Amino acid sequence: MLIYPDSSDLINLCRGKDSPRLTGFAQKLGADSHRIVLSVETLIELAAPLGNGFFLEVRKDLNQLEQLPLVFVNEGRIANFELEEAVRAFEQDQEYNSAAVAPFARRLADAIDMFGARQFIIEGGMRVPTEMLVTYGIAETVLYLWKSDPLTFDVQRRREQAWIELMNSDRSLTVTPDLADHFTVAVARSLPVHGIRPPAAGVKRFGKWVYEVPSRCPGVRLTYETQHRFRRDRRARAKASDLIDLARIHAVPYVDFFVTDSAMMEYCRQAAAEIGVSYPQLFGDLKAVLSHLS
Repeated sequence: MLIYPDSSDLINLCRGKDSPRLTGFAQKLGADSHRIVLSVETLIELAAPLGNGFFLEVRKDLNQLEQLPLVFVNEGRIANFELEEAVRAFEQDQEYNSAAVAPFARRLADAIDMFGARQFIIEGGMRVPTEMLVTYGIAETVLYLWKSDPLTFDVQRRREQAWIELMNSDRSLTVTPDLADHFTVAVARSLPVHGIRPPAAGVKRFGKWVYEVPSRCPGVRLTYETQHRFRRDRRARAKASDLIDLARIHAVPYVDFFVTDSAMMEYCRQAAAEIGVSYPQLFGDLKAVLSHLS
């Protein structure tokens, strides 16, 4: 089974806080053929102390994660796969094929680029593809990204003000747009971001077709609906971490256990219930997941 913990779970595992001991946990997972799902999004949060100079501490944490049976995911690539498959099915008058979405990678370096482009490092003045580096693990990947461009780890913070303004603007509307109608607008904006050509029949018809059935682009749809449940909660203060939490939701349909904070879990459950889909893999903490595995 695939278990996708959030960053706080990873931090607690690495530092032995209020969670199972990492070595024993890794052995149990391996014995039962379970795997932990990691993404750049969660590792960015784990590596946040780099900004305060805690290089050795972060490297130690990242190296400890290598004890776990791992697989890696890129949530942006999920949206890419889903929209590509939806356009193909729509234009060929076929049903959406969920098997066409294969978002997981064996190594972190292969789950970085949204379009699946090969990754390189500069070594001795030469560009070396990461797949040629047998021992190029999590720590090497994250620390190389940090050294190359520290702003890579500050994307959410740089987008925070725009996110706050968007939520404030949406919440101030006296008449909110119909979610089904607005979904076509969201899809129209997403296609060029993912480098996908709009269907010949038009984005409006395509968006409506996707929205008719929740299992078409399930990650995109659940993320969209969850964001709007968050928007409706005027008590919830918008912050940078929301962007990571929402981005991760694309992976929910593709894992067996998904851990997020209790508030986002509730928004996600509300969204799933409203569109008539059951996602029992949603959990608010890793301990609850462990009780299901024992």
